[in-house]
Amino acid sequence: MLTYHSFTLEWMHEHFSETGSLARTLPGFEPRDEQRALADAVAAALADGEHLLAEAGTGTGKSLAYLLPALESGQRVVVATATKALQDQLLTKDIPAAAAALGRDVRCAVLKGRQNYVCRRSLQGLQLLGASGALFATAEDERAFEHLRGWLETTESGDRAELPFEPTASLWNELSVGPDRCHGRRCAFAATCFAERARERAGEAELVIANHALYFADLALRDRTDGTGVLPDHDAVVFDEAHRLEEAAAAWFGGRVSLSSLRQLGRDVERTAREEAFAPPARGLAELELLGVRLISELAPDGGRKRLRTHDLEPMLDVADGLCQTLAVLARELTGSGEGADALARRALAIATDVDACFESTESGQVAWAEPGALAWAPVDVSERLRESLWESETTAILVSATLEPTFLRERLGLDGARDLRVASPFDYGEQARLYVPAHLPEPRAPGYYARLADEVAGLLRLSGGRALVLTSSYRALDELAERLEGRVPYPMLCQGQEPRERLLERFRTEVDSVLLATSTFWQGVDVRGESLSLLVIDKLPFAAPGDPLVEARCERIAELGGDWFSQYALPAAVLQLRQGFGRLIRSRDDRGVVAILDTRLRTRSYGRGFLAALPPCRVVDSLEDVADFFQDEVAGRACYV
Repeated sequence: MLTYHSFTLEWMHEHFSETGSLARTLPGFEPRDEQRALADAVAAALADGEHLLAEAGTGTGKSLAYLLPALESGQRVVVATATKALQDQLLTKDIPAAAAALGRDVRCAVLKGRQNYVCRRSLQGLQLLGASGALFATAEDERAFEHLRGWLETTESGDRAELPFEPTASLWNELSVGPDRCHGRRCAFAATCFAERARERAGEAELVIANHALYFADLALRDRTDGTGVLPDHDAVVFDEAHRLEEAAAAWFGGRVSLSSLRQLGRDVERTAREEAFAPPARGLAELELLGVRLISELAPDGGRKRLRTHDLEPMLDVADGLCQTLAVLARELTGSGEGADALARRALAIATDVDACFESTESGQVAWAEPGALAWAPVDVSERLRESLWESETTAILVSATLEPTFLRERLGLDGARDLRVASPFDYGEQARLYVPAHLPEPRAPGYYARLADEVAGLLRLSGGRALVLTSSYRALDELAERLEGRVPYPMLCQGQEPRERLLERFRTEVDSVLLATSTFWQGVDVRGESLSLLVIDKLPFAAPGDPLVEARCERIAELGGDWFSQYALPAAVLQLRQGFGRLIRSRDDRGVVAILDTRLRTRSYGRGFLAALPPCRVVDSLEDVADFFQDEVAGRACYV
């Protein structure tokens, strides 16, 4: 492996200069100082084995800036992303570009969780049940299976992503197998297992593409075993979209017990009993259903999340204990009946452990909550767990995002001693964008707020000619705006939830004058270039919902330690989210548009200055006339090129 200092200057010139390999092989490549600076920092971190926190503004070209030094380092590197969209971009665009620049093939593999692959054992079990007339739970499942039959007979990967349609969730649960249902090396189909083949390919690759969830599942598995994980051993990991790491870590270091998982356990016990010829524990399965329904229905709300405190949990202690005892008895009855039954016994005990964790959360640095159909828990602070499992290991970690907020995330993730790098976007926001912040609107909690908000959005849409993404901070705001804008603007109205996310985005790109109303995941990972996205509307500053159990618990912990929960957590988290939302507008040097943040607190509250200072530098306006002038200039500018 080359040392950093021996190759850095020559390497940078060869790949990132005006006459370098990227310029020779990648059409439209433009040398960028910001991209070179990021590549330089990544190369140094890999060579020296030091962690790196790197914020690289939109348009930096961060994927190539870490792919090329990773591939030149001679190390095996895992790239973990938060979204499938970025994985697709890496596989179809960036990795081929890096391979062309290097002038060689790149041994790359994609690794996903087992639940993304067909399980041959589960498929055989379904077919055996079919012979007894009990193959499908519903007619819809039967139709979906017939649609899948040809693919099941010919697929070489067993990967759900190959499917041209989305199978029913209940059918896919029967066809696939997660880690809690897998028999591992003891399975009779291990030699031809699709998931194992994917792992073997990853073991031979120099670059492995995964997601955050799988990476943390790997860490959790290594903590529970002798160090054997899902991913192959590797020297370094690049976390792209690293601003989402804390949430991914909390999910995987926590747990969840759902009514559907309990019922799936019951179905698997009955199926395994038929396959391995033993009598199913009918009484235990009946109690499992009864106690599971009682526990979850008593605690779970109809919608959203409800934090579970001591006074919520104490009345249900007997039910929870009964459920755990039932699971323990079920495990004893299953053990020794066969390999499949032994695996189910371990799964039953794991569920009991998660139930216990939910009820112990109030005294153990964890927070528990209920949501429709499920109970869940997570650690309030993941920093120490990450420090022990990852940062203090021999794996070099490189965290990259357009909105990383290094100081904030360093504390949240416990990543002490890492190098910092911040490079700005190469885009000219002063020329390409305007930020509209009106002074005349009421604050979000004022009476009549949604009516005034809808009027303002409708006026902006008329000025932009549609071509807008409207981001809301809650589903309530999304529903209110969708209802109030119905029939008021002459443009196609697309709304989150009407169709799958990628289908909505494709329509938004192709129906140029359309308007897309969205919340939640559309604040990040959306890349729409060109005229289709000329106006970005944000309804209000994206402070986390005050009743969110995990957010509330984190704020309480900061206060207990003598800190200021607002300035140390709520405010920087909202700033990071706003920057993510703002970043949806300008995606290339040719993009132009207006970001409208319809929250007067940017002007009236002292913390508003912090939000404005964190956004890319562009002219701030407060009148619709300024917005109209900008769009008129934009139309005139486009006409010059017709």
